[in-house]
Amino acid sequence: MNKINIVLLHRFDNFLEKSLYYISGFLLITIACLVFYSVTMRYVFNSPPLWADEAPRAFFVWMTYLGIAVATKRGQNIRVTHFINKISAKPRLFIETFMHILVLIMLGTLVVYNIPILELQKGGNMLSTGWSYVWMYAPVSVGCALMIFYQSRLMIRTILNYKTNHSEGV
Repeated sequence: MNKINIVLLHRFDNFLEKSLYYISGFLLITIACLVFYSVTMRYVFNSPPLWADEAPRAFFVWMTYLGIAVATKRGQNIRVTHFINKISAKPRLFIETFMHILVLIMLGTLVVYNIPILELQKGGNMLSTGWSYVWMYAPVSVGCALMIFYQSRLMIRTILNYKTNHSEGV
């Protein structure tokens, strides 16, 4: 790849991360406002909106999976490093690579098993909003696909860091 393509990919990557980050933040603010509105309408005016349960739940699922993708990209997902940090470099590389592979298998499994669920939900609509149920289940596939991409990059980075720091013959 030439330098221009690498710069363009880097810019796109940053744009995607910022977009996911700000969309997740916007969804969080939206959820808070919708819940505040629905609680106010229910307990102050005794007239709750019909969508008070479905809309915030759908936004919450989207926010969660998009936010997890951002955390995965930044390497901020939860992991216990107490024991792995005490292992020497080469066994640690194998263990970390194996852990990345297990995460990739789990994410791939979630995407594969979510596809039939999306097919089943195509015909149904939520009662109060009229939105398709696909909007409730699509974030699993979208978020997991993004996490597969970012987790693969983390695994490659782990291997490249080991090779850079432990190159033979230097």
